[in-house]
Amino acid sequence: MTSGTTVVVGAAHGIGAAIARRVARETWTSKLIIAGISDAPMHSLASELRRDDLPVEVVHVDLADQSSIAALVAATGEAERVAIAAGIYTSAPALETTREQIESVMAINLFGVFFTAQGYSREMISRRSGSIVAIGSISGRFPRMGQVAYGAAKAGMRQALRILALDTVPLGVRINVVSPGPTETEMMHKLMADHPDLKNLAAGNLDSFRPAVPDANVGRPEQVAAAAAFLLSPDSAHIAFHDLYIDGGETLGI
Repeated sequence: MTSGTTVVVGAAHGIGAAIARRVARETWTSKLIIAGISDAPMHSLASELRRDDLPVEVVHVDLADQSSIAALVAATGEAERVAIAAGIYTSAPALETTREQIESVMAINLFGVFFTAQGYSREMISRRSGSIVAIGSISGRFPRMGQVAYGAAKAGMRQALRILALDTVPLGVRINVVSPGPTETEMMHKLMADHPDLKNLAAGNLDSFRPAVPDANVGRPEQVAAAAAFLLSPDSAHIAFHDLYIDGGETLGI
């Protein structure tokens, strides 16, 4: 792959915005498209990143709506690289989790992400070139109290994309996942109810079966963005099906 269009889905906040800022600096991004559901923050980000040598466009998309996903792919099908960082979070004790809670999270974090990747894969296969990276979570492999919906959706997303990759990788389209641990974003602050501060979160909590982070730090969106950019880049041309943990060693590499 040479330079071309990079799309970042879920770019309004947090990790998605950090990815957009990172890929905007890469020589392989000649055009940047930021997509998501929060229009005002995306337009602000586009104004920040737009340069004479880098056109930046904003596209509204709702990953819970299949027709909205189809419209996004149709409008930006030339993309050589796509990062999918969109997602929602909800928490409830497992014994109290409702079907509605699970379905609402699955609609975006599993179905929305998968069908976005599927749509772009079809376009990329026609050129036999492309790279897709989705933002997962260590919750998809590592049980977390209160995260039935979120953990199940991330686990399903991870496996669905790996199976999609079985079809796409032989045809020139790589698919990978980046799975952060605790990362300082708006979404992560929803996890803070049981922790007085970030230091406490990094230290772990045996009552909630949350281990300490070995490097004693909560991650930053820029660190996740760097990993996503690497997996999108030509430097990772021989990497596919991979799930890269960015967790300070919390999962002990399991």
